[in-house]
Amino acid sequence: MVTWMKRDEDQLLTVGSQVYSSEARYSVSHSRHQKMWELSIRDVRFSDAGLYECQLTTHPPASLFFWLRVVEARAVIRGGPAVHVPTGGRFTLHCAVHLATETPSYIFWFHNDTMVNFLPRRGLRVEPRGHASSVLRVSRVMWQDAGTYTCEPHLAVPANMTVHVVEGEKHAALHNGQKESNEQDSPAAASGLTLTLSSSLIGSLCLLAVQWGGGFPSVNT
Repeated sequence: MVTWMKRDEDQLLTVGSQVYSSEARYSVSHSRHQKMWELSIRDVRFSDAGLYECQLTTHPPASLFFWLRVVEARAVIRGGPAVHVPTGGRFTLHCAVHLATETPSYIFWFHNDTMVNFLPRRGLRVEPRGHASSVLRVSRVMWQDAGTYTCEPHLAVPANMTVHVVEGEKHAALHNGQKESNEQDSPAAASGLTLTLSSSLIGSLCLLAVQWGGGFPSVNT
């Protein structure tokens, strides 16, 4: 029998296949073939962060502890928060998703309230870059290109950039990159155990899984 607990709150989550938490977001599944118990949390929240325990009711009990860190993915547009572009010129906006734990399903660009990803406008082009970034290019800039540009990825906080269209050669640098660390602490697993910990985006799925082979070894805490 395997028990899942949120140890830092002394909250019993599951015993075997039975969920004891009042939260409907929790579920547990068991694969006999793979000898794996999985605790799933839907609609992940910041309050879900903390210390979790997976305990096997042997004598003495064997437990595995690990820490779940919940992060909030957010879009970042290089430069800004505003740029100045001359009429007839061009500008490029680079948007990257930071702290994402999974690839966004989409990255939409908006000019004011209008999505421009598929807008049939000459001189405007949206290009995906890798798995979590996108580039918006506008050439032959006109007065109506001024306004707020928003990069809005799936399951991430959007980012804004204001573009001012001016006459002459006034420019603002559009390529001052911003860097953020997306490193996350790696959980430690005891010998003979495989620990899978996926701290997911707000609103997506968090999977905590413990797998063992040839018996459940004890884990020192």
